[in-house]
Amino acid sequence: MSQGSRPFPKAIAIADATLLGIGRGFSWMCSFCLLAMLALTAATILLRPLGVSFYWIFPWVMVLFGWLSFFGVFPAMIFGRDIRIDFVARLVGDTGMLVTRIVGQVVVLFVLYWLLLEVPASVARQSGSGDGALLPWGGESKRRMLSLPLLLSCLCITAALLLDIAKMLLGLPERGSDRLPGEVGDA
Repeated sequence: MSQGSRPFPKAIAIADATLLGIGRGFSWMCSFCLLAMLALTAATILLRPLGVSFYWIFPWVMVLFGWLSFFGVFPAMIFGRDIRIDFVARLVGDTGMLVTRIVGQVVVLFVLYWLLLEVPASVARQSGSGDGALLPWGGESKRRMLSLPLLLSCLCITAALLLDIAKMLLGLPERGSDRLPGEVGDA
C-alpha cells in the first residue's frame, strides 16, 4: 500500500490543510482588524477639525488592536513566521533539527497547557463591558470578547503542534511554508 493511500497520512494531510485554511482565515481577520483600525483612526483625524468626534472610536481601535494581536499568533506560527533557531540546529545537522523540533513542540505545548488551564479562572474574572466599545445594537462589548481570539489561536496552535508530533512519529516532514496567504505561488 502506498503512503498516499494509508489512512494516517491522508488524515494528517486533511488536518494540515484544515489548519492552513484556519490560518488563512485568521490572517484575513488580522487584515480586517488592521483595515478597520486605519479607517476609524483616519475618520477621527479627518473629522476632528470639523468639530465631529465619536467617543467610541478609540475604544474600538484598542479592541481591534487586541484582536489583531491575538488572531495574528496562529498565522505567524502556522506559516512559519514565528521565531526559530534553525540556523543553530543546522550546525548539528539532522539530529539538531530533530532535537529543536521536539524541544520546541514540548516547550510551546507546556506553555499552552498552563495558559489554557488558566482560561476558566481568567474568563470568570472578566466581567463587565469594554469601556466605550459601543455595539451598533446598543450597549458595550463584553470584556470576555477581548480574549476570545487568543483562546482560538491557542487551541489552533495546540492542534497544529499535536499534528506535527503525529507527523514526526510517522516519519513525515514538518510543513515548510515560507509564504503567507495571498503571496505569489501560495496554494
